[in-house]
Amino acid sequence: MNPTREHLLGYLLGALEPAEQAEVERELARDMRLRDELERLEDCVGRIGLLDEPEHYSPPEGLATRACEYVACESQELVRPAQRPREVAAFSSVADPAEVAGSRRLTWVDLLTAAAVLIAGFALFFPALSLSRFQAQVATCQNHLRQTGLALQQHAVLDELHRFPQIATVGNRSRAGIYAPTLVNNQLVLDPRSFVCPTGYYGTHLNELQIPSWEQLDAAQGAMLAQLYEAMGGDYGFNMGYQQDGQLVAPRDERRPNYVLLADKPSDRRPGRTTANHGGRGQNLLCEDGRVCWCPTVPTAEVTDDPFHNRQGKVLAGLDRHDAVIGASPDSPLPIKLISE
Repeated sequence: MNPTREHLLGYLLGALEPAEQAEVERELARDMRLRDELERLEDCVGRIGLLDEPEHYSPPEGLATRACEYVACESQELVRPAQRPREVAAFSSVADPAEVAGSRRLTWVDLLTAAAVLIAGFALFFPALSLSRFQAQVATCQNHLRQTGLALQQHAVLDELHRFPQIATVGNRSRAGIYAPTLVNNQLVLDPRSFVCPTGYYGTHLNELQIPSWEQLDAAQGAMLAQLYEAMGGDYGFNMGYQQDGQLVAPRDERRPNYVLLADKPSDRRPGRTTANHGGRGQNLLCEDGRVCWCPTVPTAEVTDDPFHNRQGKVLAGLDRHDAVIGASPDSPLPIKLISE
């Protein structure tokens, strides 16, 4: 077995089968690099609270006693009219078969009590289940961002100027989503699912994700081109670079800790263009140094620059090399001029 990051994450969260867990432990015992990777994952998981115990709420004091007294009182009120007088019952040596059969049937009070118990159980169980599922989705999204971030860093290593994927100023390659075809066509990413957030659109519509070849992208026109623009970046947005002397410049790999390179895809339909991924509860941001941080709001203490607008508040390339702007797949880093202009 060659444990992947998914295996290590499942090991940390206790989600593996016993046989898989034992196999991972054996690999950890003999592979120091695997143990180092586990420590890094554990640190990331701890920072977003995946290892925290869910918060428990104590019921009000005396709630169970009051509920039992209420049910007992209501049961007596419903059963009393159907009972025979005590004097008659005292002289009856043989019970009425019909009465015995009736006494064994469940009343609506019994059903109501059972339903109340079930509802109370669900109210305690489902919040914890929902929190655990949300945390797992956040962790999976962060893992995909890290994988893509490693591919982006490999691209920078291979580039003579150590640049990340360049967005063209004109033509079919002039959209922010071009980073994904660049990585795939250069065989730096082999699995397109790295561009998918489990809570994003393509997390449930994976068959609609399209990472075109250069030939397909350059030949596309009209509706097909618009469709590729929308889909080729997946559920993530990419840094659109910055403007310098009237030219669009791709950022270089300087391993800056607060410079956002990749993030959950921004949405024009949400305030501040925050993402619709994760139910709108926050976004994962991948910084240039490879760190991924979970940000319920932006900017934050960790990322002080607004990652979804430049310093003029526009959805265009940054104004200098420290002005990071994340564009969704169909976003253009420069203003689009019409032919009539």
